[in-house]
Amino acid sequence: MDIRFTLNENASLTEEQIREIEKSESYPYVEDDDSPEIDPEKNPELWNKALEALAERNRWMARRKA
Repeated sequence: MDIRFTLNENASLTEEQIREIEKSESYPYVEDDDSPEIDPEKNPELWNKALEALAERNRWMARRKA
C-alpha cells in the first residue's frame, strides 16, 4: 500500500508533529535490505552514490544562489 501526502511549504507543524520528530531521535537505527548502512567499507557502491548525490545537490544549490 502506498501512502501519499503533499507538503505545503507555508504550513506550520502541529505540536504533535514536533513531539513525534523529537521523539524519533531516540529510536534506534535498524539496518535491513531496504535501508542498508551507508558505510564506505561495507557498501562502497552505495557510499559512492551518496557522495555523487551530495555533489549534485551542492551544484544545484550553488546555481540557485547565483
